[in-house]
Amino acid sequence: RVLSPRVPPRLLVAAMAAAIPTLADPPSRQMVQAIVDPLGYYRRCFRAHNGVVRVHMVPGFSPQQVLINDPAVLQELMGRDNGRGISAPGHLNDLMEQVVGQHSLMLLEPAPHRARRRLLTPPFHGERLKAYGALIQSIARQVFAELAPGQVWDARTQMQRITMRVILSAVFGIHEGERYRRLEDLLQRNLALRTGRFGSMMLFLPPLRRDLGSWSPGGRVRHLESATREVLLQEIAERRHSLETDDGSKREDVLSLLLACRDEGGEGLSDAELHDELLTLLLAGHETSATVLTWALHWIHHQPEVREGLLAELDGCDNPDDPEEIQRLRYLNAVVNEVLRIHPVAMLLFPRLVEEHLQLAGWAFEPGDVLFGCIQAVHERADLYPDPGSFRPERFLERSYGPGEFLPFGGGARRCIGAALALYEVKLILVTLLRQHRLTLTPGCDRPLPPRRRGFILGPSRPVRLRVLQA
Repeated sequence: RVLSPRVPPRLLVAAMAAAIPTLADPPSRQMVQAIVDPLGYYRRCFRAHNGVVRVHMVPGFSPQQVLINDPAVLQELMGRDNGRGISAPGHLNDLMEQVVGQHSLMLLEPAPHRARRRLLTPPFHGERLKAYGALIQSIARQVFAELAPGQVWDARTQMQRITMRVILSAVFGIHEGERYRRLEDLLQRNLALRTGRFGSMMLFLPPLRRDLGSWSPGGRVRHLESATREVLLQEIAERRHSLETDDGSKREDVLSLLLACRDEGGEGLSDAELHDELLTLLLAGHETSATVLTWALHWIHHQPEVREGLLAELDGCDNPDDPEEIQRLRYLNAVVNEVLRIHPVAMLLFPRLVEEHLQLAGWAFEPGDVLFGCIQAVHERADLYPDPGSFRPERFLERSYGPGEFLPFGGGARRCIGAALALYEVKLILVTLLRQHRLTLTPGCDRPLPPRRRGFILGPSRPVRLRVLQA
């Protein structure tokens, strides 16, 4: 009997798959450009090596960083989430801790993440989602009723007002009252500071975050964090007392559900865990939707034929006040998808960690590789989206896209938990505005509008201002 020598897995994978090329630029240059000009950086990476490339773009991270825009690799990667060889550990997202705290869903390790996600999913899906429909429309109508013919208004500011009230209602069951107005003000100031040019740099460069007193950006951030924490802990304490006395036992908002949950040992979430989870939902659940709506208003009014197409579709509705009928509108869905293609909520997928030698779609990956799916670069692939720089909703009526080809909310086990609510509210708010008012972009705002970094996401580099022509 002839014994065949055992081939090490590393050599077997290497023999069957292609080695991943490396971007030649010095690490320091890569890190600076990835922070200051992320879109330019991603485009340069994939001009040099389309598909998969080894990079050094995240400071303080593993040197084995791999950037991916190959849909086949991403689909296979997400399909193996929490399986053998690949994991999505929370500590890979530690950069977010400074914003949402260490107990956030985003930072949990795989097992506790799955358990927390099961708990948080119901308020953002199914019947609970439908219950928000009338509320979203009511809030939007109240805000838009303040607009008068001839008035010029800033899209992002107004969209933030609406989405903040929506997420406050989802999280707390109410969006009115002194405490909620105080919380809304604190969160808006926090976001304004963190999403400015200097604030965006602070996220990536720890020395800029030092608290040098109330005059310093770091000091202002600490003050806002402390004040926000105080308000949230007050609400948590009152709601705990309410549940203990059965006054709030029938409430179905997110905070009540979190307070009622227990682990296998009968323990509930601590105040610190509750605080971080609420902060995550409040920040992520309103700023991202407001940004998507701002981009949508820009494109809808930059290309009048898109607005006319939406109005024609609405004219054909049996009941344009019905939230469920609005969700089924094909052209509206295509418009929102095209906004999310050009301007995805996040630029990158949640990072994955390779734990053993493996092959994905013909590429050889090594243990310790940290994989970043580049959503923005996938959405700009001309083989998937011809003339990718053009806003053309019709592409989503002409064909469907696979999970590795269109991923505005990420994918796999770490897909955004609020994606369904975000799509639901974006469509309802757009329809409410289009039916109530006729608008036009102000002079100067009808020019091409490049994005810029706003914290961890990309937003318009200039204000989107609209004039009310008819109310």
